[in-house]
Amino acid sequence: MVNFALECVVADNNALAVPMPPPPIAGSNTGEAVNEANQTIASALDKKLKEIGETLDKATECSFGRVCSSNYVDDENQPNISKDLTDSEKTELGGSGTGTPGGHEPEDEQNARNNNHIDKWSIDELSNGAKYTDPASKKGDLTLAGRALQKHGSRPGSAFPEARGNPSAINEQGQKIVDSILNDPNKKVIQSNTGRYGQVTDVISSNGRGLRYDAQGRLIGFLEPPK
Repeated sequence: MVNFALECVVADNNALAVPMPPPPIAGSNTGEAVNEANQTIASALDKKLKEIGETLDKATECSFGRVCSSNYVDDENQPNISKDLTDSEKTELGGSGTGTPGGHEPEDEQNARNNNHIDKWSIDELSNGAKYTDPASKKGDLTLAGRALQKHGSRPGSAFPEARGNPSAINEQGQKIVDSILNDPNKKVIQSNTGRYGQVTDVISSNGRGLRYDAQGRLIGFLEPPK
């Protein structure tokens, strides 16, 4: 007597016709007959499974340990082969890095923060530090930026333009120069201790023109490029 148990799950309601073992024949239920029957059944099952494996959309796992799979693989089941690649490797392969366009790294964020601050002040704070009324202004109508431009712009060979217009126009002209230097991405910052002003911070633009601030973050004046 041959004890044979088969259990198989088939996807998409496809029916699997499983050959059943033939009933035992009287007088022939010998070991040789049993082996031959088992081989016949196994061969038929293997053929049927191969046929089904070509049409199934997803893998079907059979109880006797064989995996019957199709040739179709859903995109969602594809492995993420790029998850372990670096940004430079992704770029070489035609991909992109992480974060914002260009693949910005944490160092880029740190550099951006550094460009927005000079020592303990933000760019906006130093910009506002040039808008105070200059105590030396006789009529009180020139800001620190306007007064600095008026002084330097009137000097022969100055790197700063000549101040033109009324006090309001001069203040605006001087403030634009201040902001352009503060926002220069290639600016240099030099801190020193002077006898007259004490601790000062010099902000030098890439073209050599500069600003000098006191310890309170107020503009002292413009700096000419070194000769």
